[in-house]
Amino acid sequence: MSDYSFLIDRYPEFITKDQFYKICHISKNTARHYLKNGLIPCIDSGKKTRRYKIALKDIIFFLEDRDKNPEKYYLPNHYNNPFLPGKIRRYNFKLRPDLYKNYYKLKAINEVRNYKQYLELQFADYPDMLTGIQIQQVTGHSKSTIISWCKSGKVKYIRRRNAYLLQKKSVIEYLFNRELQQ
Repeated sequence: MSDYSFLIDRYPEFITKDQFYKICHISKNTARHYLKNGLIPCIDSGKKTRRYKIALKDIIFFLEDRDKNPEKYYLPNHYNNPFLPGKIRRYNFKLRPDLYKNYYKLKAINEVRNYKQYLELQFADYPDMLTGIQIQQVTGHSKSTIISWCKSGKVKYIRRRNAYLLQKKSVIEYLFNRELQQ
C-alpha cells in the first residue's frame, strides 16, 4: 500500500477535475464518472468549465481505498475498464435500425422476377429528383459511391450548391443495368 501524504505538499487544499485525473492516473471520462456518481465527494458548481472542486483529503482517501478495494471502483462495462477480464470489458456495438446502411438493402436480380418493376416500386414514394440521402435510404450505398456515379457519368444529375440531385429514372436504369452485367 502506498503513502499518499506527499500530495499535501504539492497541491492546494482544493483541486479541479483536470488535476484529479492526472494525480490518480485515470482518464477524463473515468474521473467524470466518479465525480458524477458520488464515489468521490466534490462541490459541483454546474458550470461547463471548472465545474468540480475536490478536496485533496478526499482524493488521498480515494487513492488509499482504491488500493484496498479496487472492485469498488470498477466502471460499467462500456467504459472498457482495464481491470475487468477481456470478454466482459469489450463494448459490443448495437446496430441502430434508423441508420441508412442497416435500414434497407435492395434485393438482387435473381431474387425478384421483374427487377426493373421492383426498382420502380422501391423508388415510387420519392420525387423525380433525388438527394444523396434519399438514394442512401433505398440502396444502402455510401455518399461517396453516389458521388462517384455522378462524376463518372453513370447517372444524370444536377449540382445545386454543394448537393447532387440525381434523376430518379437515371438511377433506376443504372441500378438495373449494373445488376444485368453482374
